[in-house]
Amino acid sequence: MILIVKRRNFMLLTISLGLLLVLAGFYSFALHPDSDKWKKEGIIISQVSTSQKVIAFTFDDGPNPDATLQVLEVLKQHDAKATFFVLGIHAQEYPHLVKSIQLAGHEIGNHGFSHKIKEYNNTSFAESDIKQSEDVITRITGTRPRLLRPPGGFLSRDLIKYCLEEELQVITWTWQADYKDWKSTDSSYLAEQIVTGIQPGQIILLHDGGQNRQIMIKALTQALPELSDLGYSFVTISQLLALQENPQ
Repeated sequence: MILIVKRRNFMLLTISLGLLLVLAGFYSFALHPDSDKWKKEGIIISQVSTSQKVIAFTFDDGPNPDATLQVLEVLKQHDAKATFFVLGIHAQEYPHLVKSIQLAGHEIGNHGFSHKIKEYNNTSFAESDIKQSEDVITRITGTRPRLLRPPGGFLSRDLIKYCLEEELQVITWTWQADYKDWKSTDSSYLAEQIVTGIQPGQIILLHDGGQNRQIMIKALTQALPELSDLGYSFVTISQLLALQENPQ
């Protein structure tokens, strides 16, 4: 009897903690209880259903004077297009890098201004952070970014409501295509992960922002020609969305 009561109390505690997390919004896109519903409705996109061998590389947290131009050069060498989800705070500091991304024919999305993920539990802060970054990007490029990747993949019902009102398309990433490149120590292994895990319609998450991006850049240099040999093309998010064959 004591054992049963303890188990029951443990289950109640677990459920209570889960409810608190839901209410507080402590969820990445993969864990939010409404995630599958939002995907089916096309409110958030993490992958596109297509039989064509196309994938979208995405780069977060830039622009970065130590890495972004190198990434652009690698992409150019392999006739690859990509989408850069820039932070407003860095775009403001390095507007010439944002222009370089734009002039190279890549797509620019909004990653918020500050990357203060925990602060996104405050709806007013989240909306202000997104808008501040949007204004910076618009001033530099002359185009309002319609793609949003919340920092850390943060999602909440209030944030989704705001995105719908502002006509922003939320872009996350393919769950199995997050290779944690920011902490990788082996470029060959990272490249192998990307190549062996590839599937049509994937949205691959990489980072040009942050420290020591050389491992990622070397992995990208190795992976792109191998993927090309497999018949894959590399497109922007908007191009990928246009190739969707079946609704999610």
